[in-house]
Amino acid sequence: MIETYTQISQNLKNGKFFKIYLLMGEETFFTDKISNFFQNEFINESLKELNIEIHYGKDSSILKVLNSCKSFPMISNKKLIIVKEAQELDVFKTKNSIYLNHLLEYIKNPNQSSTVIFCIKNKKLDKRSKLFKSFLKHAVVLDSDAKANKIYDNQIPKWIRDEVQNKDFIINDDAIFLMSENIGNNLVKISNALIKIYINKTNKIIDIKDVESYVGINRDYNYFELQDSLVKKNLIKCTKIFNYFNSNQKTFPIQKTILYLFSFYYKLLVIKSKNIDNLNTISSTISVHPFVAKSYLTALSNYSLLEIKLILKTIKKLDSISKGIYRINNDENSLLLETLFKIFIKK
Repeated sequence: MIETYTQISQNLKNGKFFKIYLLMGEETFFTDKISNFFQNEFINESLKELNIEIHYGKDSSILKVLNSCKSFPMISNKKLIIVKEAQELDVFKTKNSIYLNHLLEYIKNPNQSSTVIFCIKNKKLDKRSKLFKSFLKHAVVLDSDAKANKIYDNQIPKWIRDEVQNKDFIINDDAIFLMSENIGNNLVKISNALIKIYINKTNKIIDIKDVESYVGINRDYNYFELQDSLVKKNLIKCTKIFNYFNSNQKTFPIQKTILYLFSFYYKLLVIKSKNIDNLNTISSTISVHPFVAKSYLTALSNYSLLEIKLILKTIKKLDSISKGIYRINNDENSLLLETLFKIFIKK
């Protein structure tokens, strides 16, 4: 059966376990969270060494995995087998693997004292295949890329808050915004960043200084500060940020900055054209966190509708130039600065 990450997590918390799990898809955060839960919580600490076996697809085979599954636990009534990078196993890589029937047979009749978790990262089984249909019928399947598991950009702030609360910490709104704007929609990176903060904190309240100090986001030069300077039309600050971005293009490539600029001004256009000036309505209309909506509310009074339209036109042209559609001699930093002057200096 297919279950969402939320359903699986809830079942695990309630002590409801199945014999076989297939975890697949590109959102590896969910796969890691489920497999780590099993590795940490499923077997009694004193019996883990005897009854947990971890296989890696590159270094193992489906026959070795199945032999582990068929063997019985020691001094316990259950055994755990985790197959990491399972996509490297022959039976998952080759449609007509000679070992396919061995796996199909085990899926139908698993050892009742064993629980096996197949972790297929950044890939998925063909849903038309006999193997997938067998998992679907007899096991729990997680498709991390499914719509039901998707965490959208506007949901990231709430997701961060929930993750922090689950660890009995509290996080300020500005810290949430700084993380979401600079790390983006990457749950693994956000989770790793939060772990860095947890291990360095001496209290339970996470603020913006913690994010800057422990995650490595520059205090003055990041997307959080860029949006603030755009809202306030602070030309000097924007120029400094663009120059910093140009000197750190691995972290701040021009295409990412262009996308950020376009997103900000397009959302501003939407609420400006609809004459929306209520914080909650702004939040729901452009799907942003209420804390972020505050900056859009401020920006409404600093930009006219005509200005926003001209800015978007300029950004679109910059995007075309960056993609080589238009050829000019200026370098990328000059293009950004030129765009900046067009944004802030009225002709």
